[in-house]
Amino acid sequence: MGWTYTYTKGVPIEAQYLFKKAMESYSMGKTETALKYLRQTTVLAPRYSKALFEMSNCLAELGQQEEADERYGQAIQIDPTLKDLREKQTGTMV
Repeated sequence: MGWTYTYTKGVPIEAQYLFKKAMESYSMGKTETALKYLRQTTVLAPRYSKALFEMSNCLAELGQQEEADERYGQAIQIDPTLKDLREKQTGTMV
């Protein structure tokens, strides 16, 4: 897999584990499974901006744009640097 584990300070280890599982699922094209893991992640760590950001990507891919925009908004409110990442992903200014 292309995803590597890195410890995130202030995020419970259980949430980090679920995030890792989500990213593994997503990299294998299992977007719905990844979304389930990400939802569990944000229950344990509601301010885990990376999880919210990746959740917005999954939701957008599944055609749930309204919720995707909501999660993206939450993510950049916690970590404004994620806005730059979104712009790189989409190739547009958000």
